[in-house]
Formats: sequence, structure tokens, C-alpha cells
Amino acid sequence: MKKHFLNSNQNLTNLLVLLFAFAFSFSSNAQCPLEVTPNVAPNPTFPGCKAPGGPPFKVLLVLDESGSINDPVPHEAEVEMAVTNFANALTSGASGLGVMQMGIIEFSSGPAVTVVPLTDVKKTTAPSFGTIISNYLGNGGPGEHYNPNNVFALTNFEAALTEAKTVSAANDVDIIFFITDGFPTAGSTDAAVWSAISNDIKNSGTYIFALGVGNACETHLQDMSGPQKLDPTTLQDGADWAKTMFDLLANELVALANSLVDTQAPILNCSDNIRENNDLGKCGKKVTFNTEASDACPPVITSCVPPSGSFFNVGQTIVTCNATDKVGNKSSCSFKVTILDTELPKITCPPSKLISCEESTAPANTGSPTTSDNCGVGGTSNADVRVDGSCPNEFTLNRTWTVVDIHGNANNCLQVISVEDKKPPVIKCPANITVTCDISVPKTGTATALDNCDASVSITNQDIAISGDCDWFCITERHWTATDDCGNKSKCVQVITKDVTPLIEKALEAGPLVWGQTAATVTLPPGKGACVVKWLPYVGVVPTALKFDDAVAGADCKLMTNPLDRNTGQIVNPLLGEAMKLKILVRLNPALGTRKVKQILDSHVPPCDMHFIVRQALGGGDNANVNELLRVTDLTLGNINVNLLVPEHAMHLLNVLKCINDGRTVCNNP
Repeated sequence: MKKHFLNSNQNLTNLLVLLFAFAFSFSSNAQCPLEVTPNVAPNPTFPGCKAPGGPPFKVLLVLDESGSINDPVPHEAEVEMAVTNFANALTSGASGLGVMQMGIIEFSSGPAVTVVPLTDVKKTTAPSFGTIISNYLGNGGPGEHYNPNNVFALTNFEAALTEAKTVSAANDVDIIFFITDGFPTAGSTDAAVWSAISNDIKNSGTYIFALGVGNACETHLQDMSGPQKLDPTTLQDGADWAKTMFDLLANELVALANSLVDTQAPILNCSDNIRENNDLGKCGKKVTFNTEASDACPPVITSCVPPSGSFFNVGQTIVTCNATDKVGNKSSCSFKVTILDTELPKITCPPSKLISCEESTAPANTGSPTTSDNCGVGGTSNADVRVDGSCPNEFTLNRTWTVVDIHGNANNCLQVISVEDKKPPVIKCPANITVTCDISVPKTGTATALDNCDASVSITNQDIAISGDCDWFCITERHWTATDDCGNKSKCVQVITKDVTPLIEKALEAGPLVWGQTAATVTLPPGKGACVVKWLPYVGVVPTALKFDDAVAGADCKLMTNPLDRNTGQIVNPLLGEAMKLKILVRLNPALGTRKVKQILDSHVPPCDMHFIVRQALGGGDNANVNELLRVTDLTLGNINVNLLVPEHAMHLLNVLKCINDGRTVCNNP
């Protein structure tokens, strides 16, 4: 309201009245009632924290402009700062509340005045709400100016509340802040009067908060609003009045403004970081968690991404939670959910296997494991430990298979692979062969062998005489044996026939061979060399002369009356046998015929004796050669008296022939 200052034209009476009123006001201040006036209506529900989108939120500031605000200590600047900060707090408050309106009623001694009508605090057209408040407080520009400097300006609660009731009824005001520094000194000072006006305001749905400053009477504050004192400065739980000092007025009024507009974001408490193991058989885990939110203006809507109860994959996931109160203030927090893959991968080894040594031990032949994992198999490997067996190609492989999943968990199993060598080599004998003299391996051939595992098979042989005398004709079985490194054996038999007939036929190339003398001979013509290998070796022991006939070897190799063994066909007469051999040897090696008999006998090991009868037959003996010995032998074979008398010299002659023939064959005839 406009201030009314004294001027020189005022009469003394008026001055005395004002002085009396002023003195009365100070004397009355000390007599503030101690109890609240009966029948004070309760405040309605606190209107703060209105939901977004509702009707405009209307705040009415009923401001005391009495002279005591500046007397005896000036507090105008503090009140102006409080009003400015209150208006700014509403202006910068939560946008979710929508339209926020504020008006100011000023009162002192006379009728109260609405100096700032209800105006949108976020007004976009000129003058702005801030300019309006600034002009009102006297910071430049036209309009009413807050100026509590008139020492005679009194306090009229009745007028202030009456104006507030009018404005509130006309505009459906939500809350009235009644600010005073004293108690009524003008208008009705009966609390019941202006308390009744307050009751009407509250009963109409408008909330009244009485804020006392300095010397304000606490009981009168309660008479207007109610008995609940504010402590601390928040209206959220409901309060009727508060009292403060001028230097705290600005902060407390801003706090009250913030209680209306809810500029505080919700308090959101996220879960602590979560660290869990995966669910069995799953690559993750279903996780539940609690997130608590509170706000001065409930309800609060909370949401988390991912939400509680979600399935979290193995690894780290950031959960972000948001809380939004009903006016749109938001807060957020986050935490980590870490799921560990502690489940080992599964592995089943291929069955143990027995293989032959020539088979591959690679998994393509011996098998691979089957694997699986809840998150995925990363890889499979194997490592072998060899345990040697009893031979080089027999051993055991202990194969450890290892599977690793994509998170590094490993599992293993053991496969046993047994390797054996039970197959014998495959041997091939050289072909059966007939030879004249040489039955050695180079001449008759070597067996070959292949083995499934052994690259170097051992091959041996053993000769077994089957029949005959190998000086003339014999059959030999050469038993070949192939042995691998593990002792597996295989055998084959090669038949070697030794037949010196070709050499005898060579000896006969010079003509027939004849043993004996006239009318008692044995003749071997060319082409009958095979008869010799039937006749020799002889089988008898008693030397005799030939029978009285001329026997010629024929198709059946018979010797007429000269005896042959009935079963074998061999010569019985040893003297004929030895003579036949020596004459063939000389025919093949004529140099043998010219060698001295005694020299040969002396070089024999052991030396052979020549009986004097033989020596005499050889004409003194020492210089006689083998050809002479054969001539004497033929004479003896052709002498029929030998058969009758068995002369002693025939036996001695046989011994000399044996000694010369000893060690000689048609194949080895030095």
C-alpha cells in the first residue's frame, strides 16, 4: 500500500494519537498471549507437489509493511531479499508443475492492498515477473514500492486477512504465506476476530502458513494457521507456522518455496554391484535386485534397464536405473551385474581302441570326443603319453583330450589306444631251382619279405637235406624264415636240386669212360652221365673185381651182372665206385692225372700211407702218378682172381683211391 508520512500540516492532535498508538504497540508486544485462541480451524491438506498438468498453482504472499520492520533496527533489505529469492525460487522451480502464479498483499495500519496480483512466475511477455517484483520492492520503475519506514505504520491482521480472503475466494489460492514481525496494533486486536477470518480461508481449501520474524507473537501465528510448528523448514509433512530472525528469512523462505515446487530429484539407491555364477546349463543367470527410491513428492516411478528378473548373459552388464517423481524431477544410478561362467564344458572321450601297428593313431582313425558347453566350446586339443610295450611296434597311447569353453573353463577325459603287432611278415621264397654245383644263396636266390610295420625284416635260412649225396645228386629244402621286430615269423621252403650230370657229360665229351679190362668192363658212353648220379655214392665195403662181362650203361643204367643195390640202384662195389669217381675227376681235370700219388697222399690231412703192395704195383711207387694208379685199378677190377681170392692188395688199393678222392668232387677238383 502507499505509505502515509507526516507533513507540516498535520495537527498536534493527530501526532499525539500516533505517538500513543506507537507506544501502545510496544507495550502490547510484551504481552503476547501464551495460549492459542480456541476454535482454530486446521489447515487443509498441504497443496504442494501437485501433479503435472493440473490447474495453475497459486501462492499469495501477505507481507507486513509496518514501521517496526525498520525501527529500531532496519530490516527492509533483508525482507526485500527474502521476497526476491522466494520469487526466483518459484520461477526456477520444477517445470513439471506447469503454471505457477504468485501475488503479494501488503498491509500495515489501514486496509490491506493487493500490490502484485496473481501473476505467472514464468511470464514470457513484458514486463516479466521478475521485473514486476523488482519494481514493487523499489528497485526502479513505476508502481508500488515496499517501504516500511513510517514509524507510525501499525500492524492490521484483520485488514490483511480480509484482503487475503477476498483474493483467495476469487482466485482459488492454494497457499498463503502470512509474514509479520509483530502482532495486531491496528484494526481488531481480538484474536477471535481475525482467527475467524483465517478459519474461513482454510475451510475454503486454502492453506495458511504464518511466518514470524523478529518480535512476531508465536501465539498469534498459531491463531491464524494452527499449532504445528515447522522444523526443519519443509512443508511436506504439514506445518502451520515458523519463527525466524530477519537475517535467516531469505533462506527459509526459499526453502518453503522449494517445498512447493519440488526442485529436488528423488533419492535413488541402486543395488550394490552384483557378482553371480551362471545358472546350470545356461550362459547367464536370472538376476533379481532391489532399487529403492524416495522423494518429497511421491509417488516415484522407478525403472531399470535391464529390469530386475532379467536374464543376464555371462560377462558384465551395466544396469541403469531412473527415478522420476510426479513433477518430472529425475535421478539415476547404475551398477554392474557380473555373471561368471563357472560351469565346465562337457566332454565324452571316444572309446578305448585296439589297433594294429600299421593303422594310423590319428583321431580320424581312432575317434574324437563329443563336447558341449553352456556358452560355447572354444576348442579341443589332445596330448599323448606313450608307454612302450615289449617290442618296438607295440605300445599304448594314453591320449588326454581337453576341451576349453569360450570363457577359459577346461575339462578333460582319457582315451586309451593300444597298438599291437600280431601280423607276421609276408615272405616269398625264390623259385625252386636245379643247379650243377653251386647251391649258395647268391646262386639260388634270396627270399623277400614285407611286414605291416617293420621296414627291415630279418630273413634267415636253414638247409635241410632231403635225399641224395650232394657230391653227385641231392635234394635240399632251404627253409626261409622272416622275423619282424616283435618276433612274428613266417616261413617258406625253396627246393634246391643239385645234379652234377652236366659235368659228367662234359667229361664224356672226350669219349666214353671205361673201367676194368678185357671181358670185365663197365662203359659209360656220352649221354649217360645221369647214370653216375644214380650209381654213386656206392654202398658196399668189400672191394671186388668186375663180373665177367662188358657192361655198358643203357637206358635203365643197369650194369649187367655187376651188382647194384636192389632198393637204391647204387653201386655195391667200393673199388668200382672210387675208380669211377677218380677217372671222372681226371677227365675233368687232366692235370690231376699227372700228379704224383705219393705227393697227394703226403699232403692229405692226416697223411695217408701207401702199402708196399700198392707201391710195388705202381713200379716202385714214389714217382707214379694218378693216371698210373687208374691203370693199376682197371687191371685189378678186370682180374677175376680178385673175386676168388680177394687179394689183400685190392683193399690197400681202395684205401689209396679213397685218400686221393677225399675232399674232391666234380665241382671242387683241385
